Amino acid sequence: MKRAKWITLAGMILLVLMAGCRWANVTFTILHTSDVHHHASGYGPFLDYTPLDTTDSDSITGGYARLATLINRIRAEQAEKCMPTLLFDSGDFTMGTVYDLSASDPISLKFISMMGYDAVTLGNHEFDWSPSGLAMMLANGAAGGFNVPVVASNIVIPEGNPLQAIKDAGIIVEKKIIEYPPYGVRVGILGIMGRDADSKAPVAAPVTFNHDYAAIKRQVDDLRKKDGVQLVIVLSHGGVESGGTGDDADLAAKVRGIDIIASGHYHTATADALVVGDPGTIIFSPGEYGEYLGRLDITYNVLLRKVVNTKFTLIPVDDTVPGDPAVQAMVEAYHASMNANLAPLGVTLEGPISQTDFALELAALQETGLGNLAADSIRAVASSLAPLNDGNPCDFSVVASGVIRDNIYPGTTGFITFADIYNVLPLGISPDTTQPVPGYPLMSVYVTAGDLRNICEAALTVAPAIGSDFYLNFSGLKVDYDPAYAPYYQGVRGVALYDPADTFCLGEATPLDLTDEETVYHCVVDLYALQMMGVVTGMGLQIIPRYADGTIIDPSQYLDRRIDAGADPGVQELKEWMALLYFLGDAFPAGGYGIPQAIYGLDGAALGRINILN
Repeated sequence: MKRAKWITLAGMILLVLMAGCRWANVTFTILHTSDVHHHASGYGPFLDYTPLDTTDSDSITGGYARLATLINRIRAEQAEKCMPTLLFDSGDFTMGTVYDLSASDPISLKFISMMGYDAVTLGNHEFDWSPSGLAMMLANGAAGGFNVPVVASNIVIPEGNPLQAIKDAGIIVEKKIIEYPPYGVRVGILGIMGRDADSKAPVAAPVTFNHDYAAIKRQVDDLRKKDGVQLVIVLSHGGVESGGTGDDADLAAKVRGIDIIASGHYHTATADALVVGDPGTIIFSPGEYGEYLGRLDITYNVLLRKVVNTKFTLIPVDDTVPGDPAVQAMVEAYHASMNANLAPLGVTLEGPISQTDFALELAALQETGLGNLAADSIRAVASSLAPLNDGNPCDFSVVASGVIRDNIYPGTTGFITFADIYNVLPLGISPDTTQPVPGYPLMSVYVTAGDLRNICEAALTVAPAIGSDFYLNFSGLKVDYDPAYAPYYQGVRGVALYDPADTFCLGEATPLDLTDEETVYHCVVDLYALQMMGVVTGMGLQIIPRYADGTIIDPSQYLDRRIDAGADPGVQELKEWMALLYFLGDAFPAGGYGIPQAIYGLDGAALGRINILN
């Protein structure tokens, strides 16, 4: 009898404990964006974006107005259930579209403020304009009302760097604590720049990032022990693949105590949340350009002190979502201001420059019509400006795939606007702070035949090993390549040169003597590619930029090699995007027949510059 009573009592206690555990459950929602890259008007033809009209089935994905609708809707739904909602971004919210021209009051920071993000972290592209450029944008944003914490936990800012003043002002912080007293939960937020992302921020120096796992573990432990947080969330610009590998998977495996990693950088849209490490870190990523809004519904048990349930959803951001009118009005106000600033160029964001009836798309590690078009544009325009520079037309040009950010689509109108063109080649800024507009300046240098061969070897042998962003698109060259010799850095078996007047590389090419160490060949590249020549040289493929007389250019003199686009005193830099703008407007104007598919289409005559030998 006594035994039966004890069993009954134990059962009652167990039921009470189980009920207590259920009552101790706290459910909340995390909404997440990353790698939006200033796609305020979504991804696709500029004229096709109609966020306030859901009846026209436009093909554009993303857009600030549509994101705003989804965020506001989910917040309202969860608030009715007394469930908190957190909103985060994992970096690269800037850089990549014409909206980079809004740096005086960055539209991305305005959107982040309007939507009341709880925290954001920095991506590698936030450093495209150097630390001083980032400091300028953050300061401008703060002056315009931006007050969302930028959590950068592993950043190392040297004393005296402009970013230090931004950190001292509380705009950049090492951590963020979010407290929900009614629920007895404190959430700690860290922001991490991953190793790969760091390697793709070449002008971040002298700012660095501490990737030591032990140091990050100490920050996690401090959140729990000193700040008393129950849940640790890392906003990481590190990256995760769909299969569960990548910098953020490594972070989860090496640093115990991280509950959730909201991942960015790889542009991965994870179909489901991944669980990595022991006891299990939840990792998810929302893709790129605002095409999805990531949603993680999470249940945390206060008594058990652990996450007991999660549900991840990728929410499409497309024409089925009506845009938020207030946010779209904000975007259109920026359009008016930007158009006023563009007036000296004689263009507007929405103004047609060219047209196409077929898609031009970049593909990884291979020759494409879009890559060739970009390379042809900078060679042709640079050659046309030869009288203002050293008088010599350009023999060949190089455009890295990593700087080609958007494809070109015909959309519903067929027109290619200024915004569409800028979005193809939007990256970079000049070290010369007197230059009025952003964009990589184009540079004029000379190389020997052997070094030209090494440029081609870097494109075809090195790029597949280190990433498709480093694949090079050429104009003016025909390359014979045998992959069998790639392990010896001898894959390039021959290089031939087209006549500088052969804009589309359709005629006969003249083979080069690759052993000739005297003759130099005129090359046009952007500043980033020029700086990367030194990196390739360090890998064993010598590329030494020279003057027309063959003497070596000291890197400290690189800015002297900028292509001047005007006859006025000083240097009017020819930006990479400007070359594409002028080329399309002149060769294939909107009022003409447009970009010829016979040249730049999938089977176009411009293809075949890379001849793969069996």
